[in-house]
Amino acid sequence: MRLLIALIALPFALFSHALSKNEVEHWQQDIDFYAQQLHQHHIDLHHSLPKHYFQQHLRQLKQQLPDLNENQVVVSLMRLTNALGDSHTAFPLWGEPALNSYPIRLSAIAEEYYVTATSAQYQHLLGSRLVAINNLHINDIAAQMADVVPFADNPYSTRHRIAQDLSTYEVLNGLNIAQGSTAQFRFIGSQGEQTETLSTSTSGLDNAQRLSFYNTQAFTQQQRVNDNLWFGASNSNNSIYIRFRRYPAADDMEDFADDVLDFIQQHKSRQLIIDLRDNGGGDFFVGLILAQRLVLADSIDWKSGVFVLTDNVTYSAAMSNAAQYSQILNARLIGEPTGAQPSGYQDMGMFTLPNSKWQVSYSKRLYRFASTDADALYPDVLIERSITDYLSEKDSALDRVIQHLQGQNTF
Repeated sequence: MRLLIALIALPFALFSHALSKNEVEHWQQDIDFYAQQLHQHHIDLHHSLPKHYFQQHLRQLKQQLPDLNENQVVVSLMRLTNALGDSHTAFPLWGEPALNSYPIRLSAIAEEYYVTATSAQYQHLLGSRLVAINNLHINDIAAQMADVVPFADNPYSTRHRIAQDLSTYEVLNGLNIAQGSTAQFRFIGSQGEQTETLSTSTSGLDNAQRLSFYNTQAFTQQQRVNDNLWFGASNSNNSIYIRFRRYPAADDMEDFADDVLDFIQQHKSRQLIIDLRDNGGGDFFVGLILAQRLVLADSIDWKSGVFVLTDNVTYSAAMSNAAQYSQILNARLIGEPTGAQPSGYQDMGMFTLPNSKWQVSYSKRLYRFASTDADALYPDVLIERSITDYLSEKDSALDRVIQHLQGQNTF
C-alpha cells in the first residue's frame, strides 16, 4: 500500500494558500460524490484495491483538507484513483478549470524526457533533455509522478503520461516540486547544460515550434477525413499507407473504408500499412469497420504483406485494434510496445464533480485480447525511436517497412 501511504503523507503547501472553509466544504461534497459515482458506475471498482482501504483514505483526505491547497487535493485524488488499479479509471485534469503550463512540451524517448515543442521564445530548447526542475533531479520527479499520472497502464504509457504532465504546473505544485509562477528547468542540449526560468500560462504554446519524426513523403495522399485519418499510395500504387491517429464517427469510418477498398481493388494493391502510432484510443468497433472492408481486398498479400505500426502511445481502443488486426488481417506489428495491456478494464465513462468541475473517468467493461497477462502488446519487430529521429525527421519504423517491401531488408 505504498501509494496510499504517500497519499496521507502528502506535505503541506509551502507557498500556495490553504483551502478556505467554504472550499473545504465544497471539496468534501465533491469527494463524497466522487466515491458514490465510482461505486455506482464502475464495473468492478475494488478488483485491486480493497473497499476498506479506499474508504479509509477518502476519510483521511477529507480530514486533511483544511491543511491542503487546491492542487494538493487534486493530486491526492489523482493518486488515489490510480491506486484503484486500472488506467481507464482516472482523474485526468479534464474539465472547466484552465490548466497552467510552462512553455515547453516533452516526449518520453529512450527512458529520458526531451523537449519536442516550445513557444517561439524557447525554440532553442528543442531537442534538449530535461535533467532537473528546481534542482530536483528528473528521476526523482518521475518517481513521484508515476503514482499520479492518469491513463498509465504499463511502464511505457507511464513514461508518456509523465512527459505530458512535466509542463503542468498544477501537478508539479501538488507534489511540492514547483511553487509560484516560475520554475527553474535545467536541460542538456547541443550547447551543453543550460538553465531556464520558465513562467506558467493558461494560453498554451504561442506560435508553437515542434519536432516530429513522422515522415510519410513516400506516399501520395489519396483520401482524407482529416489530418488524423487519411490514406496514401506509393508511386506504383502497390503499397497503401493508412494514417490512423484518431477515431472518427462510425459513418465517417464507413465512407473512408469504402474509399480505401475501392482504391485497392482498382489498382490491385499488394501491401498495406496501418499506422496506429500516437493513437490514444476511441471506439475499437469503429476500427473494426476498417478491417471489415479491408478483408474484402483479394489483391492484398495476406500472407506477408500487411503491417501495423505501434508505439508507446498506442492505447486503449488503438491497442485493441492492433491486436485484432494482427489476427483478422494477419498483420505483423512493427515499432514499439503499446501503452496498454492487451487484457484489462476499458470502455470509459465520465462524470463531473459538482463544485470543482473536474472530470473523472471509470471503466465499464473488461476485455481480454490476449491469453497471457502481458503488460503490453509487443511488436513482432522492435524499432525504437531516438531523439535523432526527431531532429532529422526520420521515421525509422516506417522506413524499415518500406525498405522491406522494396526488398532491401528482411525482418
